[in-house]
Amino acid sequence: MKDRIVLVEWDDACSNSGYYDKDHPEKFNPVRCKTVGHLITKDRKSVVISGEVFDDGDRRHIHTIPRKMVVKITELRSK
Repeated sequence: MKDRIVLVEWDDACSNSGYYDKDHPEKFNPVRCKTVGHLITKDRKSVVISGEVFDDGDRRHIHTIPRKMVVKITELRSK
């Protein structure tokens, strides 16, 4: 079975270890991310994708995204 390649758009937390400018709190909003990978699983708790798949089926660069942070999942198709 061929892997499904997906684009996951999700909101990530934002942190800053520098000085906090109380007059500009908008600098500390969540950040919209876009991650592309081979879909491993998708359920109500999380979306799991991998960046690489080997001939024997092993995977590397696993990325688990909590479902509550996911904005959109788009399946990508080759032309």
